Amino acid sequence: MFESPKSLEEVCIDFICENVLALCELQPGDSGGISVSSTDVAIDDPFRASTSEGSVIISSETFTNCSVDNISNGTAPRLSFKDPDVFLPAEISEQLLANLCEKKVLSDLTITLFDAKTTRLRHVKLKDASSLSTKGLKVLKQHKVIDLEVKGMKITINDLISCLSEWSLLNLRSLSVAKGSFIDCSRVCVFLALSKLRALQTLNVSGTEFNKHGLEIVVEDLPSLETLDISCTRVDDITPLRKCKDRLKSLAMYNLKISGYANLKSVLLELNELRHLDISDERDSYTFEMFAPIRSKITDVLRTVNCMPYLTSLDISGKDEIEVRDLKEFIKSHPYLEFLGLVHSDVCYDDSLANPANKDYRPNLMVSGMATETQILEALRRYPHRPVYVQKCLYNLFRLTPYFNEARVDVIQLVLPGMRAHPDEFRVQMAATACLYNLTKGELAMRIHPNILKQIVDLTLVAMESYPNHYQLQKNTLLTLCSDRILQDVAFDKYRCAKLVMNCLSAFDDPSMNRMSVAICSILAAKISTVETSMLGAKPQYMSKLLSMVRSKIESKSVDITMRFTLSALWNLTDESAITCKVFLEEGGMDLFLDVLEGFQGESSVETKVLGLLNNIAEQNVIAVC
Repeated sequence: MFESPKSLEEVCIDFICENVLALCELQPGDSGGISVSSTDVAIDDPFRASTSEGSVIISSETFTNCSVDNISNGTAPRLSFKDPDVFLPAEISEQLLANLCEKKVLSDLTITLFDAKTTRLRHVKLKDASSLSTKGLKVLKQHKVIDLEVKGMKITINDLISCLSEWSLLNLRSLSVAKGSFIDCSRVCVFLALSKLRALQTLNVSGTEFNKHGLEIVVEDLPSLETLDISCTRVDDITPLRKCKDRLKSLAMYNLKISGYANLKSVLLELNELRHLDISDERDSYTFEMFAPIRSKITDVLRTVNCMPYLTSLDISGKDEIEVRDLKEFIKSHPYLEFLGLVHSDVCYDDSLANPANKDYRPNLMVSGMATETQILEALRRYPHRPVYVQKCLYNLFRLTPYFNEARVDVIQLVLPGMRAHPDEFRVQMAATACLYNLTKGELAMRIHPNILKQIVDLTLVAMESYPNHYQLQKNTLLTLCSDRILQDVAFDKYRCAKLVMNCLSAFDDPSMNRMSVAICSILAAKISTVETSMLGAKPQYMSKLLSMVRSKIESKSVDITMRFTLSALWNLTDESAITCKVFLEEGGMDLFLDVLEGFQGESSVETKVLGLLNNIAEQNVIAVC
């Protein structure tokens, strides 16, 4: 079944993101004048902004790349909607902000569009704030923010907090600054700004320099704190958590290196209000022996069956030496338990956790692991940002995908996030591209919505760009792309795809890859502009490879599908392209094609393509003479 198309709301937000220039105008600063450096001036998609010295032309590139620092002579300008009556309610404003960020067009200039007179921001999510400085983020001072999630900041977390209004400081309920930084210009960790957030209930500082000192501050100064994520931080002692043992309901400590197992155990056993506990690890992630005992003795916590009576979620993925008997007793004594994390743990294969027919199997207990499809999909759903987990999940999923007889959009949508989050992790990309081929091959693609297929193609092209010299990964990508459904019905950057496929064709000499490459290029060459076909055809290495493939077929007197696709690709590449025709002649194509006509007389499928290409050559020669 097709997935439902995007809602009208989503389509409208996408349109605004893609047409910011057409819908907005640049307002000068309060001093009435702005200046733009010469590097920011261009002539395409121009907008004129009045200045005290006349006018300047500001291009679309200026809007996406220009920061407030590029603009001088008074107060920095800002964007505003052309229609003065526009007002976006909070939900729409928040989605627009998130989409601009996701499409990488959010900058210190474009974020000024979110003026409090025309927008409302309550729940702010910025998944990539690397292009923003404190100057841009100060727009948050105009809003009453209650939930704030910012990733990829180039500024410190303390600077971020300084960009909030007094109301927000007093009322902020949730703050996530994962992978941010607490280190100021003097290279000192500073946590004092957190103490201003007295109403904070949820804090995520995973992947930061947060340490025991910071932990002491938040448990003392944040009286409402109930949810805390200190995964992958520098916290090596969780003793301060005793001070909030009567209110802490959720604690995540993934990959935390704590010295002193006895201390860890004693603190955990006092946190009796916990509903969610994550003490998972990456297998083999510890380099110092002092940390190893924590992993091997976690079963001691499980033996204390009366601890954490309200627990609904427990993640012990990556822990060694878990006794099945102890785990079963723990599960029985915790009737509210709804999730159990067991990735990188052989315990997930126990029949009571993997087989619904087992008498001890609990259908309301979701398990993440590797034993069944359900466990694997749950793991992909929960851990898209953990590359070690994603790779292992995808490897095990790949073994199941050959047996899927129906389109599984639900599975595809769990593969894509992990693939998108880790473009530089080869093992993730390798496993993901293999899975995507199995999930889209043949008739399966016909039952998948084009929007999903577009996401697949976009991420496949990223993988091709990231690993141009890896044979098997490139072969995986070609297998996915070599689909009539994808090439004919899906909207994607066809020139980019054709270029990457031609690179692949040039880099490898493999019959099956050659066949797929020319098949893809023969179709795409007819769908891209003349300028783009000329850019492809102008590369001698591409032409040389295509002609060498034709030459090999002459020598073997073989007319196969590879031969026909290669001729089609050359025919389409030379269509209305003088430069491609020129390269064709320079590489000896004319003599070669005369040999083709002589060697394959009566082969209409060959003769039609050869004569069509020769006609292209003749047309361009006539044009050149004229």
